[in-house]
Amino acid sequence: MRPEIKNTIENIINTEWEMFQKVDNIGGRASCQDDFETFFIMRASQYGSWSEEMVECYAKFAEKCQRSGRNLLTEKYARMMEFTHPDYYKKNIAPALPPVPEANKVLIDKIVKAMIGWETEFAARYPKISGAGRPVTSEGDASGFTSMETYARGELATYPAELLRLYSDYVDLLTAEGRSLSLLNQQIMVKLYDYDTIEEAEASL
Repeated sequence: MRPEIKNTIENIINTEWEMFQKVDNIGGRASCQDDFETFFIMRASQYGSWSEEMVECYAKFAEKCQRSGRNLLTEKYARMMEFTHPDYYKKNIAPALPPVPEANKVLIDKIVKAMIGWETEFAARYPKISGAGRPVTSEGDASGFTSMETYARGELATYPAELLRLYSDYVDLLTAEGRSLSLLNQQIMVKLYDYDTIEEAEASL
């Protein structure tokens, strides 16, 4: 990874952390809002597995949103409620959010479908690491933990069309090369947790 991209990722994370501090939770401030280390590792793993073009696109978008007062983190968690609390979302939240264009929804569906496939494969190969994280599909939302699918849909809905198109193209590239975004993400994450390999991390659990 080029140093410039690494710096851009760190700037994104710092911007998101500032936004995260302003997220209001129904039950009060969440403990994760005081855990910058975990926040950094989760976000750095995600953006480190993206293409450079995606990182640069999102960095510009996040900076623009911050300047205009738009909180992408608040919006992301609000949009998750479309799936976890649909009635409440429709009545109390949806009217206050910008609508997601239909073209964006098509891209989101495509990306999420690929992500579910990759996460399912990863879970079969590394069940301990996977078991320590989110349920893969929205059926797991009933467990009290927001699933990867629901989390992804909430976040992707905040992205601009340009980024979603880049993401869709990246999905196509990885699929053609037989590579997994979940695996790329986890390879970065385990190193940030001081493991040399995913296998070493799996064996430690």
